[in-house]
Amino acid sequence: MKKAFRYRIYPNKTQQALLQATFGCCRFIYNKTLAIRKTAYETDKTKLSEFDLTKKIKLLKEEFPWLRDVPAVCLPQAVGDMDDAYQKFFKSGNGYPKFKTKHRSRKSCRFPSSHCAVLQDTSRLKLSKLGLVKYKKDREFVGILRHIVVTQESDGKYYASCLVETGVESPKPQPVEASTTVGIDLGLKDFIVTSDGHKIPNPRFYAIIDRRIARLQKHESRKQKGSKRRARIRLKINKLYVKKRNLIKNYIYHVAKTLLRESQTLVMEDLNIVGMVKNHKLAKSIQNVCWGELRRVLEYKSKWLGHNLIFIDRWAPSTKTCSCCGFHNSMLTLSDRSWTCPGCGTQHDRDVNAALNIKRMGLEKLLPAVSGFDGRGEGGYDFDEASICAV
Repeated sequence: MKKAFRYRIYPNKTQQALLQATFGCCRFIYNKTLAIRKTAYETDKTKLSEFDLTKKIKLLKEEFPWLRDVPAVCLPQAVGDMDDAYQKFFKSGNGYPKFKTKHRSRKSCRFPSSHCAVLQDTSRLKLSKLGLVKYKKDREFVGILRHIVVTQESDGKYYASCLVETGVESPKPQPVEASTTVGIDLGLKDFIVTSDGHKIPNPRFYAIIDRRIARLQKHESRKQKGSKRRARIRLKINKLYVKKRNLIKNYIYHVAKTLLRESQTLVMEDLNIVGMVKNHKLAKSIQNVCWGELRRVLEYKSKWLGHNLIFIDRWAPSTKTCSCCGFHNSMLTLSDRSWTCPGCGTQHDRDVNAALNIKRMGLEKLLPAVSGFDGRGEGGYDFDEASICAV
């Protein structure tokens, strides 16, 4: 099992200058090899492999001698990153790789394990051509180091992400049981509503920070482009963006830890977030709540712990269906936070009812393997209330 440990590093001025040069050279190699691959295919349909492009680095160093000033081991890694992005375009349907820009692209470089080391006794990283770099050791790791990725955030701080092979196999997922299964309904008013009635509020960290960013952006627009004053304001804006991202990420990690600690199986919707943000009235709120990040964290943490994470169909009518009798309320609107079922007269909280339906649909998906769930009756609504429908 692989894990990544991220530390903040403190390079001196000489090391910072070398890192900036390395970031630029890696970006240059990425763009150059992508252009070579694209031109070769458009010219005579020649398909160049990663190995063919890596051999081009020697020729590029002869043409651009300043490529020799940076750690040589980082340049082939940039070719590997470009090849990964190129292959994903065909395998997963992602967009065609774009050329990196100096001001907007992420500044990063990767050192393979043969040219880097972590000295935990002295809180130093040993990197090729940079030497020893101090880092903040907030936790230790045990395992085999695979590589170190050095990045610079938009606020100017440097970080090192150490990928480690722990040597521990991921535990096998435990059998799904109705008594330890929780349905999750994601929302904007409440961040998460569970099938057992718990509501986790949406902290809305962005409400105050976005107002500060908007105010500073007004000041930035009045400054001359390329001036030092404009750069200082831009740095303040970037620091606020990083603070906002860190607050949201920290909250998501705490929520994910709480959910996985209290339940063995989680069921949630496979939301089409890309399609949802096309609604311009809710796009900003959906982006700020970061449902995709929560899903990503739950997926890998579930594998680490041996828990189960089940996704139901994104088009399943979880909100408009009565969790007790199965009546479909097609007249329900987004503003209706509670409603009474015309079929059985049950008073429903909109989000709790959706979470109950999500839990039921997730268990039905695994039928008949789930213990405590029999799924009798039409539509699967005549089930054991003590194990499924109890809130």
